[in-house]
Amino acid sequence: MIWLYRLQQRLSITRQEGLAILTLAVLFLVGLTVRHIQKQQVPPVATDSLVAQPSADSTAPSSASAEPRPPSAEHPINVNAASPEALDALPGIGPALSKRIVTYRSTQRPFQRVDELKRVGGIGPKTLSTLRPMVRVAAPDSTSE
Repeated sequence: MIWLYRLQQRLSITRQEGLAILTLAVLFLVGLTVRHIQKQQVPPVATDSLVAQPSADSTAPSSASAEPRPPSAEHPINVNAASPEALDALPGIGPALSKRIVTYRSTQRPFQRVDELKRVGGIGPKTLSTLRPMVRVAAPDSTSE
């Protein structure tokens, strides 16, 4: 603390002022350290990010900025690349079931056939027959219809 006494003499400040300057300097350095650590940290990986996701909407590459088309027989969606919101647009599929489909394809493997949707809890033969014309199965990074 002798250096603090010498600093006080050179700057002509009192002991309390010297301690206040020292405290502010320490707080400033702690803030810089915290900021540096926060910039160095990598955000946690989401479960959905482990599966390759296309950057555009799964129904059509050109409709990323426009309102997405509802799934139909003319515009089926790829169940291996569709977001939970796109899957939720299918008849008989709600938010919980769409999350189960995404969880299944990310933890098990991508779907190889439309019939494999029956492996997801909550999809039975009746739901599958309703969904069959509106869904397709392709590789997650596939851009062709």
